[in-house]
Formats: sequence, structure tokens, C-alpha cells
Amino acid sequence: MSIGTPHRAAIQAFNAASAKAQPISHRTIRTAFLDQNVELPLRLSETDIGVVLDRHGCDVFTVDVNNQRPDDDALAIALLIVESVNAEAGFTTEHLDA
Repeated sequence: MSIGTPHRAAIQAFNAASAKAQPISHRTIRTAFLDQNVELPLRLSETDIGVVLDRHGCDVFTVDVNNQRPDDDALAIALLIVESVNAEAGFTTEHLDA
């Protein structure tokens, strides 16, 4: 699978922003995801282990799609990624609960 030109440009712009000495803004993170039609915050699926969804409940990715890890490990990995992305995008636990 190759990455199309618009997607490659978005990835390159994100990489250029992250290469700067200053932290990437919450807005930059959110915009990078929106450019890929993913609205943050991310969340775990309530029915499928390792499945990560966007704000609207659309699949974003699945951890351990081949079931090579125990469910608890896949869930922990998915949660680490979700929490990291949401924190970098400026979403806190308090904000998500509101």
C-alpha cells in the first residue's frame, strides 16, 4: 500500500513541525488527525479488545489484529496509545469526562 500525495504532504508537514525545538501545539496534533478524517479524542471500543475509535465511533486502528498477544496486553497497548495521543492533543481526563 502506498501513501498518496495529499497524505504524504500531511505527514511531511507534521514531521517538519515536530522537528522544531519547541513542542508541537495541541492544534497541530488535532489538525494532523483531522487531515486524515480522524476527530480526537481517541477512545477504546467498548465491545472489541484493542480497537481504537475516534470521537464519532469510527475505527482508527486495531492493536494485535492477529491475536498474537493476550487480550490484557493488547488492551494495555491500545490504552497507552490512546492516552498518549489524547494528552498530546490537549485532552485531559477531566476534559474527556465533561
